[in-house]
Parts: sequence; structure tokens; C-alpha cells
Amino acid sequence: MLVLILAGCDAGNAPLSSQPLANGAILAAETNGRFTLVTSGNGPVQVWRQGDATPLYQWHQGEETDPVLLLTISPGGNAAATATSHTVAVWSLESGQNLGFYSLPQSLRALALANNGQALLLGYQNGTVEFVNLNTGRRLQYFGHENVINSLDLSANGRYALSASHDGMVHFWQTTDAALLASWQHSNSANLVKLDEHGSYAFSADAQGNGEIHHLPGGELQAQLKVPARGQTFVSARLNAGQNLLATGGTSRRLDLWQLDSGTHLQQWQVGLHTQLRPASAMVYSIAFVSPDTLYSASSSGLAETWTITNSEQNDE
Repeated sequence: MLVLILAGCDAGNAPLSSQPLANGAILAAETNGRFTLVTSGNGPVQVWRQGDATPLYQWHQGEETDPVLLLTISPGGNAAATATSHTVAVWSLESGQNLGFYSLPQSLRALALANNGQALLLGYQNGTVEFVNLNTGRRLQYFGHENVINSLDLSANGRYALSASHDGMVHFWQTTDAALLASWQHSNSANLVKLDEHGSYAFSADAQGNGEIHHLPGGELQAQLKVPARGQTFVSARLNAGQNLLATGGTSRRLDLWQLDSGTHLQQWQVGLHTQLRPASAMVYSIAFVSPDTLYSASSSGLAETWTITNSEQNDE
């Protein structure tokens, strides 16, 4: 196991491209590099296709006064889900059509979607996690947490779930029978979890800017990461096991690249700012690997940007 503290470093190269997705700050964004979902609160969710000058779709969900706060795209990139605090809608990214609308009994805090939109994972304010197979209607509730659910992820095939709660607990479990496979504890509230598509690694982070890489299915700690400044935290992550890379987005405009199996820091960038917004900062809401040497980011400034990966291998001998 390696313990790594990232010192301050230069912001790296300028983006290859930058595209405004909104006229001001946005509340949430989710991207897979091809499609980017954006919500500014009230009004429709806008769906942008990379390189297009105008949104491809605009999705309306329930009452316009109830803001959409949660967005997710299926691993295969053909379906998406959007959620308010008490409703969830599933959509086709191929046609833009609505595939289902669901009212929820509890206040929703986190959301994940399996491949082809076949299953939903829902994390609630009361600490319950619910798995819903949208093809068969089967539901399974997971009661392993004792506090508010802050973040979720679901494997592409829908068989494995990763969940994090406000008390710092992270659980990796099966959606077939709710059997717990691994768990670990952060010393502060766990606010972010992410799986790699092969189910080999998990990333988790807490509210004090501490990140951890765990090997699955056993949950062994692989490496620890630390953001450099007090008050900065991890906001988003994307694991690429095929290239042995982890990309993380954070507060204070941070976009970082790490070696997945060791946690070695490889590269850093600063995302762009909206010139009319104050204070002049941004959070990186979502990241995607779009090619072996290219990253794509969407930030709270309303910008989608493309970045060149120039250092994808560990420098240390």
C-alpha cells in the first residue's frame, strides 16, 4: 500500500477544446465523453452531444418548480436517468424518448444506472439503498447502512453495488441477495464512490479530501490519495482499468490523473472559468476517458473541455 500526498503543481496544458453548455453556473452535469447532461435547476435537462452547437435533447421532468439534482449515464452510453428529490426518469440517449417515470417514497440522495438502463440503484435520506430491475420489476432493499446515503455506483451488469454513507462507511455488495462482500470506513463523511467497469477496483473519498483506491472483491486498500489544500475535496472520478488510470475532479478547478494500481500522481489541470461568474472558481462535476490520450470534463462553470494526457505511466522506478 502507498500513501501519497499531492503537493501543489503547475496546472499543465490548456484544454484542446472548450465548449460552453450554459450561460451561467450549473447545478450538476454528467458526461461519458459523447453525451453530456446538464441541469441548472428549474427547467429542462439539456443533453449535449460533443461538438454540437446546440443541445440534442431537452428533457422535462414533472413540475418545473421541482429541480433536477441528480444525473447519471449508463455504462454503455445508450440510456440515462435524471432525478429530483422524489422522482426518477429514465431516458434513451439514442432517441431522446422517455423510458419510464417513477415516484419515490423517500427523499433521494444518490442514483446509479446499469447498462442499457436495465436497472436503477437508489440511495435514500433514511439510509436505505434500493435496487430495481426495470425489465422484471424486481426490487431489493439494502439495509446495511445506518446513516444518510451520499453516493452510489452500480456495475455495468447490475450485479454489484457500491454505496457510501454520511458516517463514512463504504459497502460493496451483491444486488442478487444484498450479501455484503467488502466494507471499509472513512474517518469523515464518505461523499463519493466509483467502480471501474470491470469490477476490479473501487475509489472512495470523504468530505476532508481523503481518497482511497481499493481492490475488489475483497476490498483491500491499494493506495491513499490526498488533495493538497485544506478545504478542497474530490467531487468526481472515473476509473480506467484497461489503461491503469484514475481521473479525479475536485473543488478549486482541480482535474487530476493518477495511476490506478499505485495511486501515483501523473498529471494535473485546471478547468476553465465562466468570465461573468464570481467567485472565480469551479467544481469538476464529471469526467470521461474519450481515447487513450484524451480526457473530457464538465464543470460547474458550464464548460465542457477536452484535455491531452501526456503522462500516463508511473515515473518512479
